[in-house]
Amino acid sequence: MFLTDPVLRRIAADTNDVLAEQLWRHDTAALDALGDLARVLHKTARDFTDSSATLDQSLVRVRDLAERARQGLAARADLHIAGYGQALTGALVARERHIVLGAALVTAYRGWRNHRAIGDGDERHLLLRRSDPSRGVATLRRKDPGTWLVVPDAEAASAFTIPYPDRVVGEVTETEQGWAPTAYTDPQHRRIQSGMVYPLPVCDDLASACRSLLRWWHLRHSDAWRSRTPAQLTPAELAHLAS
Repeated sequence: MFLTDPVLRRIAADTNDVLAEQLWRHDTAALDALGDLARVLHKTARDFTDSSATLDQSLVRVRDLAERARQGLAARADLHIAGYGQALTGALVARERHIVLGAALVTAYRGWRNHRAIGDGDERHLLLRRSDPSRGVATLRRKDPGTWLVVPDAEAASAFTIPYPDRVVGEVTETEQGWAPTAYTDPQHRRIQSGMVYPLPVCDDLASACRSLLRWWHLRHSDAWRSRTPAQLTPAELAHLAS
């Protein structure tokens, strides 16, 4: 899974910036305004990480006590569980602190980001569903100008139910009409134009083109495929691919 860091996950959810690491750490030693912003962001990120762990522990305790209460209710019709009220109050307090720190984190990140350009180079990362890290991340690797290879992370493969985590699932090419996805799992198939290469409908944006590849492979490995090519799909199926 790509976004395992709670800080980077929250930033991605609020800004759609998918970072491989906490890049501001490289600026914390600078003795200028950017360094000041980076240090504030770094401290806020550390506090947010600690808060994430505390909230998780609080919720686990509430869950365990609630399960014990459920078992007691089933056995004795008795809901008296020592410490439940205290645990629930602790979880609510931890949640409120986490909300405040989350807002502070995003504000600090935007301040730093306004003064720090981040170049994509030949590799970039993209949320497959805007503002929703739970749908996973696609890593895009430049194949040539205008064309990117698409590699879903484990979370994306699970979300779209495909057996290809951290593997190339095709490419997307920018055209005058939009982004054209082409599905394949072996670059050799693309070079020899084998029957395992599937051109898909053009999509309006980059993220939907990447989703189209994953949706094709989900269909390709389902009972609904019935050995069809994309050209043989129904209009509704084609619209779903491109959505």
